[in-house]
Amino acid sequence: MSVLEFSNNGLIDSLTRTPAPAIFLSELSREFAGTRRNKQSLTILSLRSSDPESITEHQIIAMSKSIQASLRQGEFFSRISEDGYWIGLRGDSTSAKNLLMRILTDNAHTQWSTSVTESAQYQSFNELISAIDKAHFPIS
Repeated sequence: MSVLEFSNNGLIDSLTRTPAPAIFLSELSREFAGTRRNKQSLTILSLRSSDPESITEHQIIAMSKSIQASLRQGEFFSRISEDGYWIGLRGDSTSAKNLLMRILTDNAHTQWSTSVTESAQYQSFNELISAIDKAHFPIS
């Protein structure tokens, strides 16, 4: 794998200038609680390079900009790994797939693995995070 910068100051990722994972997880926790109270759907879209050996910093930054430009009010994201992002949105898997199409329009030249996790089937926030982790960081 090429060496990619992956560090943050607790608030912002140093390469992409996106919110740090801790900020994302804090917002995700709030959204999880809110959607539970209001009986709404919360979905997490995971994007990760299909070819981590050849992904470049330029492609990571381009994806970050594309995600940022594609988000609507109430949607949030973070660079969660060297070569990937998590995006939180209110709505179901259809909403996530629509968002994915908006994002990939500008990044069709780079291959991304995706997964969608809906919060409704998980009883606790920790169970949700575990499911997203398993989808984003599959065991080889």
